[in-house]
Amino acid sequence: MSVAKATEESADIPTYAMSACIPAGTEPRNEPEARGSPDWPHWRTAMVREIEELTGKNTWEVVSPPSGANIVSSRWTYQLKCDANGAIAHYKAWLVAQGFTQAKGTDYREMFSPMAKLSAICVISAIAAHNDWELEQTDINGTYLNVTLSKMIYMRQPRGYEAPGKADHICLLCHVLYGLKQAGCEWYHHFYEVMCKLNFTCCQAEHAVFYKYMDEDVLIVAMDVDDLTMARSSKQAILQFKDGL
Repeated sequence: MSVAKATEESADIPTYAMSACIPAGTEPRNEPEARGSPDWPHWRTAMVREIEELTGKNTWEVVSPPSGANIVSSRWTYQLKCDANGAIAHYKAWLVAQGFTQAKGTDYREMFSPMAKLSAICVISAIAAHNDWELEQTDINGTYLNVTLSKMIYMRQPRGYEAPGKADHICLLCHVLYGLKQAGCEWYHHFYEVMCKLNFTCCQAEHAVFYKYMDEDVLIVAMDVDDLTMARSSKQAILQFKDGL
């Protein structure tokens, strides 16, 4: 797909955008508001950047619509990233699946996803403070895009970014997309498998907390979706763990 061509096409669709004007520096609630915003050039750039990331990671394949298949809808969401002084530092756009258009039993089954409770993170922080350990937090980029979907899910191509010559085709999702009902569950199972390969043990009382004994020491990792809290006496061990991921 040519992103540049898609951008030109999407820029030529003003039919409904001007009716949804919002002040500059305001987060749009939907695509019409983004197009009607004085910040539209920034939001458009953010949308192109998102499409480039999704296509670059082979998030979907463009295929002909199968007979009788449920086709999931999608939408754009927007967020302003601000610096410590409150000034706008970054415009972020996400293409998310509209999970309510999924068919239960066909598109998804299990939805539950364990996450580390705040109390667990507090306990880990207290252990680190008591033992004078290194405590670090980090997040995983493109979290769900690291996961291969276990079910075949079809989604409409994002409007204005259709593959050239294939406007009547749809997307066969290869990786988990934000908004899918099973997104969190699929991500947890993937992360769990990775941690097992790295010889971590899952805590039986807190399934989003993992630990690994290394010599006479232990490395503790708590997962809250894409945020990881890590504690160990050696910073080098934490770096080695992140390299392992």
